[in-house]
Amino acid sequence: MSILQFFKFRPALARGIGLAVLAPGLYAGLGAEARMDDWSGGYNSREAGLEDAAQTGRDERVYSLQQLETLRRAVAPRYVRVVNYRQYPSTRRYLEKGVLFTYYGYRSRRVMLAGDFNNWTPIPMHRNSMGVYYWILPVREVEGGRIVDTYKYKFVVDGIWTHDPTHQNFTDDGLGGYVSSYYLDRPDVNRQATVRVIRETRPAAERLVEFAIYQPNVENLSLVGDFNNWNPEHDVMTRGEDGIFRLRLRLRPGQYLYKYVADGRWILDSFNEDARYHNGIRELASFLDLK
Repeated sequence: MSILQFFKFRPALARGIGLAVLAPGLYAGLGAEARMDDWSGGYNSREAGLEDAAQTGRDERVYSLQQLETLRRAVAPRYVRVVNYRQYPSTRRYLEKGVLFTYYGYRSRRVMLAGDFNNWTPIPMHRNSMGVYYWILPVREVEGGRIVDTYKYKFVVDGIWTHDPTHQNFTDDGLGGYVSSYYLDRPDVNRQATVRVIRETRPAAERLVEFAIYQPNVENLSLVGDFNNWNPEHDVMTRGEDGIFRLRLRLRPGQYLYKYVADGRWILDSFNEDARYHNGIRELASFLDLK
């Protein structure tokens, strides 16, 4: 029985340890995502939790969802990696990464997070049994592999807008209150980058698809597939500052096979689990079912 099957039939145990205390054999069961350098530092159950992380001298640990669910007080915003079993059914990944925002409001009925990252539209936060509300915000990316490193935000507590009392970096908002600001200095590189469909406000007949792959040591990389007659000179990709090559194409719904050509070497999409044999090129190719 695999580790995922084991916890599937023992959900209470999975919640108890958050799948974060991993023996070497169990560690392999989480797949390639868990074996990347994003797990540097690892999780150490002998160390203090999030509340005392600032005193441990280690800010590259992997936390469990259980630690968020038992957080006793709010902490200043920080970049975290969390093993989150709740997100697996929808994302097929256990590791959640982003900026953690928290607010202590034991007597509050509802706390939401709003900022320049979502056009100041309040997002309902999760509440744990200790009265701490929390939310993990994915790091914002812009074109070319650059990231947004400054996040201006406020909490909406039972309809009242307020700044973050745990964070000392705030400025006058010009309306008689304050707006908090968090600066992200060391985010992860998304080494698990793969193909994805870009959401659009007005979807067109052809979907906007982004092909992406992390290859920091490659000089030239191009995309080949059914859509360009497997021509390596047709769709040349651009490498961003984060070492990820990206290319966006308009494709009609359908099924496609594709590969990457990295410095003349044909390779599969590392983080696309689905591969099919292509009779024309006589080798495996990554598969995309575009709906």
